[in-house]
Amino acid sequence: SARLPLIGKGIRRFFVGLAKKAVLANSCASIADSLLPSITQELAGIPAAGLWVGMLMYMLQIYLDFSAYSDMAIGMGQMIGLHYEENFNYPYRSVSIRDFWRRWHISLSGWFREYLYIPLGGNRRGKARTCMNKLIVFAATGLWHGANVTFLFWGLYHGMLLMIEEYVPLFRRECSGWKKIFGHLYVVLAVMIGFVFFRADSLSQGVCWV
Repeated sequence: SARLPLIGKGIRRFFVGLAKKAVLANSCASIADSLLPSITQELAGIPAAGLWVGMLMYMLQIYLDFSAYSDMAIGMGQMIGLHYEENFNYPYRSVSIRDFWRRWHISLSGWFREYLYIPLGGNRRGKARTCMNKLIVFAATGLWHGANVTFLFWGLYHGMLLMIEEYVPLFRRECSGWKKIFGHLYVVLAVMIGFVFFRADSLSQGVCWV
């Protein structure tokens, strides 16, 4: 049958996602749980380096979890003849937060762009209104993950980083050479700090972890 190669490809993609979740994501989660205590008072026994490793592991866990489920969905779709678009495009290779959101959770970003950002007016009503529209979209993106102030902060945090990139000349220039290296390090650090608050039970706990 002409569909057999596609079915085989789907099976491989599904099991890659399953292994990514069961082996890699769960291993990162175990390390993050041991280094990022849920109770602030427990921080005294963990060195600063341990907290940073825990934050890095949690950042990897989030990506591996989400992308693993996308891999499994894409693979299952291929098995039954359905085509799903890629949802993650190596987001931790980004050189700016704008680039990050082009690569991260692409379906979610596209949905908010089509059904919230554009209906609000997009970038067609001046810079001030564009900034407000983007902040509204990222506030909604944060609350989409849960009704908690930490999720709202995470969304607004990314929205503010996008505003900075929009108006600071350094971020508007072509990214190449050492600027590309700087941009990559900046994104990894900024995203990792953002995920600290995404994971925390409260803003004060997130501040303590950082």
